[in-house]
Formats: sequence, C-alpha cells, structure tokens
Amino acid sequence: MGHKFISQRKQKKEDMFDALVKNAIDFLDSSLDDLDKRPKNSIVDFYSSIELFLKARLMSEHWTLIISRPELASIDSFQVGDFHSVFLDDAIKRMKNILNSPIPQKAIDVFKALGEHRNQIVHFAHTNYQNINATKVSVVVEQWCAWHYLHELIVTSWAPVFDDYLEEITRIHNRMMRQKEFIAIRFAEISPQIEIKRKSGSEVEVCSHCKMNAAVVAKKNHWGNDYECMVCGVTDTSIKNTEATLPCKSCGKDFQFFDKKLTNCPHCDLVIDDDYLSEACREKYSEGDGWCDDGEWVAYCHACHCDERSVFYIDGLWSCISCFDRGWQAVSCPNCDEFVTGDMDTIKYFACVRCEDDVRAGIAENGI
Repeated sequence: MGHKFISQRKQKKEDMFDALVKNAIDFLDSSLDDLDKRPKNSIVDFYSSIELFLKARLMSEHWTLIISRPELASIDSFQVGDFHSVFLDDAIKRMKNILNSPIPQKAIDVFKALGEHRNQIVHFAHTNYQNINATKVSVVVEQWCAWHYLHELIVTSWAPVFDDYLEEITRIHNRMMRQKEFIAIRFAEISPQIEIKRKSGSEVEVCSHCKMNAAVVAKKNHWGNDYECMVCGVTDTSIKNTEATLPCKSCGKDFQFFDKKLTNCPHCDLVIDDDYLSEACREKYSEGDGWCDDGEWVAYCHACHCDERSVFYIDGLWSCISCFDRGWQAVSCPNCDEFVTGDMDTIKYFACVRCEDDVRAGIAENGI
C-alpha cells in the first residue's frame, strides 16, 4: 500500500490486536456521544465499530485474515499498519469458511443495513436523516438492533477472544440501554400497527431486549416463542420460563432460581452465586433426559462458553444456569467425549465447544 504521509512504529501482533479492540470501543463511545447533536455521525462511528470487532475476531485466529489479499501478506508491512484490510462482506465469509464460526443471518442483515446507511451518509446524503429529532429516534432504533447482535456475539461465542475487554463492553451496554426514551417514542409511533397485528390474530408479547410489548410471535416452540420486535427490529426467542425450585441451605425454603437477576434468597437474603447454583443443581437436576444412561449428566454450554459444566435438565429442557439459555440438545462429543450442548451436525462432523480450537489447530498443522 505504501503510506506516504503516515509513519507508525512497528508493533507486536498482540499490541495491534489490543489497539484494534480499543479502537472499536472508542468508536462505540463516540457513537453514543454524538446521538444528541450529530446522529448521522453516530451511525458512521457505530458501523465502523462493527467492522473493527469483526476484524479483531479474525485477527485473533491469524493476522493474515484481516488483510484483503492474504496471499500478498507481509508481516513487516502488517506490523507498521501498511496494508488494505478486509471489508464486511469478506469478513463475514471468512468467519464462516475459515473459522467455521458463521455469523447468524439475522445479524448479517442488520449489519449490512447499517452499512448501507453509513455509505449513503458518507458518500452522498441520506434523505431520511434531515430532521434531527426524527433522526435521533431512527438512529437509536437502528443501533439498538445492531448492538443486540454484536453484543450477543461478543459475550457468548466470541467471549474467549474478548474476555479481557468484557468490563468495557458491559459499560457500553449499560450506556446503550439508557437510550430507552427513544425506544418509547418509537413504540408510541407504531402502536396502531401493533394493534392491527393483534386484531388480525397475531400473538404479541414483551420483547426481551427493548422491553416493549411489541414482539410479534412468528413461531411457537416447546422451548420458547420465536418473535420479531416491531419497535427495535430484533428477531429473537423468548425462552420458556420454569417454575423449578431449589432449597435454600440457610432458611430451608424453596425459591425459583432460573433468573439471571437473582442474587439472594428471596426469603432470607442468603447470597446465591454461580457456585451455589451449581452445587444445588447437581444434587437435584443431574439425571438427564431419556437418552441418557444412569449417572450424572451435566453439560458444558456452547452458548456462553462457561468453563464449568452449567447445563442441567430442568423441567424437560436442557438449561444453562450461567447464561440462562434453554432448549438445546445435549450430546457426548464423538471427538473428545465431553458432554456438551450445541448444533448436533457441527458436533458430529466437526467439533464441540470444548475441542474446536484443538481440532482447528490440527487442521492447520496438517494443511487440510
């Protein structure tokens, strides 16, 4: 590429990864800072952050994956920032084809839509974003949806990569959630349309993301309802609740425990942490389903990558007490023999959450 005007000091790959992630976080902060007075700038910065996080995920696997033409990669040029980096479309393809970690299509659609808005703003003008008050509402709704999918990736399937930055991610998440006034305005605007959906026979429930009564149920499953929120645009599943209980070792009373907000026994205020839940669930919910032989059956969770076995068979569903996801199948991995949840075809033909890194490393080493 040959920089003529910029000179950067040579950096180690670890330093470049750290700088890349911190740059992505800075763009998120800048995006939220600009919402009030420069909402169009906010979209540009938010989309830039999405691209940077995808590049960081690729770079964590190998530095050549973020270069537009890896066959021309030079480590010396890379270490001084002298290269053309990959764009969204190619980053998505490499996530799927090389890392075997595809981004959900719903997330891809949202990211691309935000990218189209960004391109229109940067390269010409966006006719929908001329009125600043209306623009703020539109931008928050767009970003709210995009953040749902980006945040989900960062704190679940990508969590091992971004573990050192989760405190900052939580801070950004809390900032994003404080934009609910704009979501309320959007809800008021489309309430007549929601009512039309109800009268036509659609079931509408509360969106687990924006908390508005605007989630139109698309499909009912035994583990929860698939829905699309008419307010924030998120497509998700409302996990079926459970009334299962555990006994409190302090006061002896039973309490409903499958709730990520639970921190104390509701009867005596005893602290209820992950260790307590794990120990108590092993005593009461470790028999497994009808496919399991006798013995203790507690699975590793593929959704949150918890280091401990955290998935128990509760009320007829495999349920994680770390991320409180439910409904996945659990199986012994034929490659490493660990008991895990996840997509059955991926586990059968590739690897599970516990052995995928080793399997991928072996493939790379053998040049397959």
